[in-house]
Amino acid sequence: MADITLSDYVGFIFSEITRARDHADRVSKEIALLYAQDEILKSFSVPRFKIPEMELTIPVIISGAKFSTALFFNMEKDAFSNFITNKINNVIKTILLKKNNIIKDFTFIVKDDFKKPIFIKDIIRPRPFGNKASTKKTPLKADIVDPLMNGFYEDLKASTDPANPDNISQVKWAIIFNRKIEEQNLLADYKNQNPNNELFIQTLAEVIQTIKANTIVSSTKIDNLLVDPETNAVKNVNNQSSIFIIKAKIMEEGIFIRSIKDEDNGNEKQVVEFE
Repeated sequence: MADITLSDYVGFIFSEITRARDHADRVSKEIALLYAQDEILKSFSVPRFKIPEMELTIPVIISGAKFSTALFFNMEKDAFSNFITNKINNVIKTILLKKNNIIKDFTFIVKDDFKKPIFIKDIIRPRPFGNKASTKKTPLKADIVDPLMNGFYEDLKASTDPANPDNISQVKWAIIFNRKIEEQNLLADYKNQNPNNELFIQTLAEVIQTIKANTIVSSTKIDNLLVDPETNAVKNVNNQSSIFIIKAKIMEEGIFIRSIKDEDNGNEKQVVEFE
């Protein structure tokens, strides 16, 4: 059986008690009509069930709770700006390396004395044929991209759904990515090297991963406490810490609705009175 909230459970118990009182009053009304038709009984008082006070002790099983959490993007603006700047600089460098046919030769060299391979990396070999003049562009600086960084950062901070930064990241990173490639006159080279937009997709995933890693929980609250409506199941629970005891005292107070006629204008209004 599905669990229900504690408020629904307790509210239903109280409403059932109210309906019980309603049923008792209707029975008293029927008896009063019968008494009125009897010459002897009409002088008797009509029996009416009334509970001045009722105490309830109800054990229920706490089966769970519904939580809501508040998240926020916790990365400092300078750190975020540096991260995005470094990321776009690496994109530019990657395009330039491929454009100039610069490769990294990872070679294993075996030494005779130790017979152990030594991993030699970062051996740069330029393209055999081509212009000697370097076409390498100046790497981007943080102060150049700050306006874009600010917009990206502020949108993340103001997001109503910090747990899902994908849409904001895709739009903002695409703007930065394309604009900086265009500024370096590398758009044609990028499209030639990445016909399926591979580099953008890869770096977007890395940006989103970093943003999510810096999104933390600021607060947690319980929205609803869930209970098992099967009260008979309480006797089968070994862990007493899972059992919640509801203790309630109900004070009966009758409500009467009367009509009062205003002598000045003849209007009638209803007034609620309590016993």
